[in-house]
Amino acid sequence: MKLVTGAVVLALMATTALAGGHEVQEEKNGMYLNGTFEIYIDEQATETLDTRFEAMGGYETDIDHPFANWVGFGARFDTNYALDRTKDNTITEKQFGFETLGNTRVYVGETDAQRLGFAKTSKIGAPVIITKPSSRIDHNEKVVVAFGGWNHQDEFDFNSVTLQREMPYGGVVAFDPETKAKYYGLSGQVSIVQASVMQIDTDNGETQRGYSVGAGFHRMGVPVAVGYERWKDNENTRIDYGLMYNYSDELMFTASRVEEDDLGFTYNYYGVVHTKGNIELGAYFHQGKSQDNPYSGRTTTTDDSIKATIKYKF
Repeated sequence: MKLVTGAVVLALMATTALAGGHEVQEEKNGMYLNGTFEIYIDEQATETLDTRFEAMGGYETDIDHPFANWVGFGARFDTNYALDRTKDNTITEKQFGFETLGNTRVYVGETDAQRLGFAKTSKIGAPVIITKPSSRIDHNEKVVVAFGGWNHQDEFDFNSVTLQREMPYGGVVAFDPETKAKYYGLSGQVSIVQASVMQIDTDNGETQRGYSVGAGFHRMGVPVAVGYERWKDNENTRIDYGLMYNYSDELMFTASRVEEDDLGFTYNYYGVVHTKGNIELGAYFHQGKSQDNPYSGRTTTTDDSIKATIKYKF
């Protein structure tokens, strides 16, 4: 199965434990609904305007119980579900969870909670191509146990979860009963640097191993963050690294490079994003894309392209 992350992966290092290792968490109880309406043009795919609508909703609450202190459930509707386009215009990512022992959460369903700790490179406007049925970003039905010092964002958002300053380490263990895939991950933070490692074992005997490192310099008065991620499996080693610069609270610049993704592509992505209230404007330049064919030995190149988006977030 071909998995392609959406054009909007706000996996930015400034929001991923790199702003000091601690965030004040907003208490959230009851029903929630949020999402995005997007108008965009992708020069490479089409030269006409396209639209996308996604909404995430559910229920969560803190509870006073000897066994559990938080419970919740959630789901997503997406007109352009990039992880699997056969699921466009359907309800996906149906999952529920509960928290116990004060710092351990269990998630069950179509969840990507196994990705905790892997959101450090500035992939705004950049798709990540992964052909493995089981991966750090898959939403296969599974059971995930997340333990340690995670600052859970709630609403089943695992893109930018940070680590607590008082407990700057955390881990995940997950199991997919259908594919028999097993996931193991550990993350830790020292000062402004956070590092994560993960291993995925599948029933066919293949093992994927990855690690990521990110650092943000905001506490030093420098609004820059950098990140590096590397994954190796039986076929190839894919590398993703990038940086982000916050010119102001509203204006942000990003740059990232992917080397040898699952389809053999190497490319650069540059972006500028302006956010004002609920409106986000983005412009992205996809440059230097090439593919090395491992069978023919030929290298093919793709024309540079521009993508522009207007989003309303609610």
